[in-house]
Formats: sequence, structure tokens, C-alpha cells
Amino acid sequence: ENYIMYVVRENKELSGEVTLSGSKNAALPIIVAACLSEEKVTLHNVPSQLVDVKILINLLKQIGFSVKKKNDDKLELYNRNNILNYRVPVEASKIRYSLLLLSLLLEKTGKVKLPQPGGCNIGMREYDIHIDSLNKMGAEIKEEHGSIKGVLEGHFNGQDFTFHTATTSGSENVIIAATLAKGNTIIRNANTRPEVIDMIKFLKVLGARITHKTRYININGVDRINGGEFRIMNGRDEALTYMILAGMKRGEVKINNFSIDNIKTDVNLLKEIGLEIFEWGNDVYVTAKNKELKPFNLATSPYPGINSDMQPLYAALAATIEGESIITDMRFKDRFQYVEEFKKFGIEISNFSNYAIIRGGKKLKGANVVATDLRCGAALLLLGCIARGETKINDAYHVDRGYINIADKLNNLGCQVDFF
Repeated sequence: ENYIMYVVRENKELSGEVTLSGSKNAALPIIVAACLSEEKVTLHNVPSQLVDVKILINLLKQIGFSVKKKNDDKLELYNRNNILNYRVPVEASKIRYSLLLLSLLLEKTGKVKLPQPGGCNIGMREYDIHIDSLNKMGAEIKEEHGSIKGVLEGHFNGQDFTFHTATTSGSENVIIAATLAKGNTIIRNANTRPEVIDMIKFLKVLGARITHKTRYININGVDRINGGEFRIMNGRDEALTYMILAGMKRGEVKINNFSIDNIKTDVNLLKEIGLEIFEWGNDVYVTAKNKELKPFNLATSPYPGINSDMQPLYAALAATIEGESIITDMRFKDRFQYVEEFKKFGIEISNFSNYAIIRGGKKLKGANVVATDLRCGAALLLLGCIARGETKINDAYHVDRGYINIADKLNNLGCQVDFF
């Protein structure tokens, strides 16, 4: 697990097509929400090779839920009268989405004991909003000795919330609690990014009563939800990764079965920078061949803005463009751990507080670098594809937390990536 090296050498032309995997950030909450049903639920396009998804499926099985892998991307859940253990195993602390087990287990068993959650190590990611919200809905949750303990009598009660931050997993936790709650729940300043909407679409297929607008979600509690089938959306982050690579290598890529509707702000920025992007049928074509790309300024913000998560990849793109680009992260100050690694390629980049300045356009040379987190790793991989000579990426297991078969997919486009 702990140590993979991708060795990437410069190649020439970049062209070809990419088939995306299912979205991790849609799959994780949908798998948890599926456990609310007592009928058979079938999920398609599940990225079940990803570490976080494996951990979640494993946790649910240990708790007593029936989750069966039918093939690489199909899951079947059937949870009638299961005997459930409200004590969540300690490996839950490895994934941040384990927080969603709070609402699920309180609804199912009236009790929960959860180890404090993990995920990518980026600054302080508070989860008070989860605990406060579920407590307002009738639970009694408190933290003690490294775990989160809670009880709930009967069902949750509907509530009217105004979130102080548009939190993704916070919105999802309340949606799970509200689906079978007594009465009506409203979340104002909810996070309504496409992955949350995918979860809402899924729950509606099972008979939940949910409506939404931008940053606003309304849930009418129902007595029970049914079974059903659902196909999880393709990964937006993955699509963007290959679009950005096309820009960095001044090449072209066709992304199969994807719509740019979910990444309009990113697409507009990439077009301003000078990439050509268009949809044809169900696919997206991206080309930067013979294009003069322009430097850019970017500030991250919750959806429909540009996700803080993707800024290391934009920084990598900026490194290939002559002139000065500025990237400001409005959410996490600590998302600039990649800056020191970028410098090893010969990139001129400085980071002050919550922004980075990149003076791009220099020739880059291969380097020996460390992936500090998932997107840093992906950005280093893309830089390796354009740097002269050989790049070694240590701790590259981070990359496999968010991408399935990224080495094969890059090699299909004409890159040279090996892993050990």
C-alpha cells in the first residue's frame, strides 16, 4: 500500500481518448444512503477499486450491512432485518466520509459510536456542523476520548437549517437524517455541487421527497424508502485532470460519455486560457494544439465556483504558460503543500498565506518528488509527463485514492508511466 513510484519520462504527442470512472465523492455518500432502504438496491458505475470506497464497503459489512460486489463497478445492497453493530470499527478514522455513518446508524439502531474521522490531511476540517445539526434534529451526540458517541430516540425530527459554511458532507449527513425524519427539513446555504445532487437523484429514485435549488435543499420525511437501481455519475475531477493535461502538453483528448454542464466555471476558465473545448454527441473534445495559452488568475469557491481541490492542477497548468498566474484558495490555507515539490522541477512559484504566484513558461526538468496528498500527486504526475527526463514520485499511493488506472489511462494518451 504504502509506497508506489511512478516514473514518468517525457514523450512527444498527446492524443487519444479517456473513459472515466464513477465519481468517488458521489459514490461514497450514495453507498451510505443506500443502506437506509430495506429493499434491494443495485448501484452501477461504482469506483470500487478506490481505497476509500473499499474501506467504506468493508466498514458497512463489519457493521452488519449486506453489500455485495457483483463486478468491478456494480454493487448490490439488501438490508432487511440485519442485526447491526452500532460500534463502528477503528479503520473508519481513515476516511472522512465515515461521518455519514452518524446519521445512518442513529436512524437504524438509535445508537452510534464512531472513531474521529480522517481523510486528506488538509488543515483543520471541522465537523462540528455535523454534530450540531444532528443534535438539533433530536440526537444527543458528544465527543469523548477520541470517539463520537450518540443516541436517538425514534426518528430524527425535521429542522430548518442555515449553514455557516456550504459543507458537502454536512449537507449529505442532514439529507440522510431527514429522508426518514418526522416532518420537513430545509438546508439553506447547503452545498449543491453535482455529487450532492447525484445523491439526491438516487434517493428520489427510492421514493424520497426532496427538492433543491442552488445552495438550498428541502426534504420531506417519508416513512420508508424502496429499492431500485441507479448509475453513479462519472468523475468530474478526473475529467478535468485530463483536460488540464491536454492544455499542459498542448495536445488533444476526447473524454467519453461526459457532459461539461457540471464543470461550466472550469470550462469557461480553460477557454479563456486558450483551450478549445466542445461537446459532440455524448463526448467532450479538448485541444490545445498550436494554441498560445494565456496566464490567469483564479480564486476557488464552493460550487458552482472552482473547487479548492483542483487548484494544484491549475498551478501545474500555469507552470507551462508564459507570464504570471495567481491562484487564491478561499477555503484551505494548507492546500499549498505542493509548492515545495513544484520547485524541484525548476518551476518559479511562491506561496504567501492563501495564494500562490506562478511565473510560468520555463523548461522543466524531471525531479525526485513526494506526493503530499491526492491532487498534489496528480499534479506531479502531469508535470512528469511534460518535464524532460525522468520523474520519480514517492508516496504515490495518494494518487490511487482518487484515480483508477491513471497510469494506463495516461499511457493510452501517449505518456510513459510505470509504477512499482
